Amino acid sequence: MRENKTLKIIILLVLAVFVIHQAYSSLYNPITTQNAEFFTTTDGVKTSAMVIRQEEIISNSSSGAMHFIIPNGSRVSKGGKVADIYSDASASITVSKIDAISEKIKDLEEISGYNDVAATDLELINSKIVSAFNDFVYSCSGDNYFETEEKASQLLTEETKKQFITGETADFSAQIDSLKSQLNSLKSKLPVAKGSIVAKKAGYFVSSVDGYESVLSCDDTKKITPEFLSAVRPKEVSDDAIGKIVSDYDWYLAATVSLNDSLKYKEGDKLDIKTSIRNNPVLTVTVDRINVSKDSDSATVVFACQEMNSDLAIMRSGNITIVNKEYKGLKLSKRALRVVDGQTGVYVISGLSIKFVKVNVIYSTDDYIICEQTATNDSDVLRLYDEVVVKGKNLYDGKIIN
Repeated sequence: MRENKTLKIIILLVLAVFVIHQAYSSLYNPITTQNAEFFTTTDGVKTSAMVIRQEEIISNSSSGAMHFIIPNGSRVSKGGKVADIYSDASASITVSKIDAISEKIKDLEEISGYNDVAATDLELINSKIVSAFNDFVYSCSGDNYFETEEKASQLLTEETKKQFITGETADFSAQIDSLKSQLNSLKSKLPVAKGSIVAKKAGYFVSSVDGYESVLSCDDTKKITPEFLSAVRPKEVSDDAIGKIVSDYDWYLAATVSLNDSLKYKEGDKLDIKTSIRNNPVLTVTVDRINVSKDSDSATVVFACQEMNSDLAIMRSGNITIVNKEYKGLKLSKRALRVVDGQTGVYVISGLSIKFVKVNVIYSTDDYIICEQTATNDSDVLRLYDEVVVKGKNLYDGKIIN
């Protein structure tokens, strides 16, 4: 009993010492540090923009159930088929099932045909699964059913590949045979389409209309003023409009900014615009026109762009940043900055002491700074991952630390 009591006392004393040490370290530790990390930021004008494109509405006055055979935002050639028309909706559902099963068979046959299992990089496979999952989650945030279905299929395919490669699933023959049997059964029940819809010109097919197609025109960018953009409203579209073809030639972004900000640009300037589009975050554009408002208080800058993809074809408006300058360097808390003998720099941990190194601040905010990164291993300059003192008292070059 006495031994147990002694042991308990020793344990309590050890715990007390540990707690006191932790409290002392957190309250009285004279130095707080952070690592210098590479960082990129932009200085620019944040605003919203309206997308202006060459768009041709596709109409369908035929009776029956329409089934799109290409996903929303897909590229289509002139005369390419966009949709089939069936007598009733059940046929459209059957076609969707046929497409899904055919894609599944293709994926399984591709996986089964992979022989060099030993050479497979599992880390690469896992990264593809993570990427496919992120794409699926991102697509779920929108209202594009075709894209979400496609991303879900890609995720399932990557997971199945991993199962095959790691030996969790050894043979897909029975599964492929079963899917082919289902496919043949569905095809035998599918009626012939009573008609089809084709694209009259090449471009990107968008399975919706918003009423701006006839309001916003690429032919006359002179009229895109601040007053025009604030007053523009969509027009009512015909009930038989089923989508549109977006031209992949020049299109425009129109953004209203203050008059002072508009003076930073001139017609013909080439610059970058940051967008919220995941697959195309930065667009290279040319300043087409700068249209000043009647009261000379603001201006609409019209940017011409030649890049196009499915996301841009669907987008009508969004927040953008007109990039004036990009800054790349080592990011630190602004609290790390010191002035010693008229020199601007920071203290870094060097062994058991601290060392003052000069820095060149190329960008600054209220919270952080970006310092120029020098391509050298010289210990007298700030380097990537250096441990930098953010908070401390009585700091000086060569001070010994615990």
